[in-house]
Amino acid sequence: MHSGIRRATTLRNNFGYSLGLAALAFASFGCQTDVIDYPLDPQQVGQVDADLVLRTYNAHRERLEVRVAKQGLDPKEKDRLLREFLKTFTDTTDTGNIPIEKAYQYADMFRLAGDWKTAENLYGASVKWAEGRKDYDRFTNDALRQAWCLAELGQVKPALALARRTYTVPPAAKAPILFAVLYEITPAARGKGEDKELAKLIADACAQHVQVRVDPASASGQALIQGRAYHMRVAMNTVIELYGNDARNPEARELVGDIATLLAAERRF
Repeated sequence: MHSGIRRATTLRNNFGYSLGLAALAFASFGCQTDVIDYPLDPQQVGQVDADLVLRTYNAHRERLEVRVAKQGLDPKEKDRLLREFLKTFTDTTDTGNIPIEKAYQYADMFRLAGDWKTAENLYGASVKWAEGRKDYDRFTNDALRQAWCLAELGQVKPALALARRTYTVPPAAKAPILFAVLYEITPAARGKGEDKELAKLIADACAQHVQVRVDPASASGQALIQGRAYHMRVAMNTVIELYGNDARNPEARELVGDIATLLAAERRF
């Protein structure tokens, strides 16, 4: 499935293309229309640079979110414009000519464009590459994103199994696990026949989360520590919801109790 992705170290860069996208990102902040302009035709510049496209996408997203908040732009219209912007580039991307070390960036581009299948393939290629290199950070992030794509595609059992594989990584690579399971995989997987297994995945993700050790003096470390209790409470509520909001269900009570025990121990720590 992934054999077409070449092991290259460079993309075909086009200086004019880079300048065009940079200008587009700059000009977009002053544009008040509901149209994103394209000063260069992607079909004329060869393979797109996913990193550059994603940075430009983020600039557009920030601008449009301001318009949603202050000018009444419909959030659905914002999402449509952003997908349309990305689709202009995904339509011209040769997925058989992507450097394997950058596959995850192209996967992000396709995922944000709503092409879950292509994104899943690209994340899968990146997962295999990262696993072979023992790049645990890359493996964890991309395996969780691939699991999200699988859940969106209705392949919930493989999604949960893949997400659980990340639970074996060293503590330094565990930080994304709870957030991805709780806020990305769960919304995509719930209601598709595996809710009890999903609840167990969430409870076990909390156990992974308390293993994460960060520098408490850093801003990111402080944010993770301060938010830990909140996210684990969300996890407890989600587990109950997955058992039909039956807080008296013995399995649900056991899982919630496990999370509560972890949270109490963390507070003492």
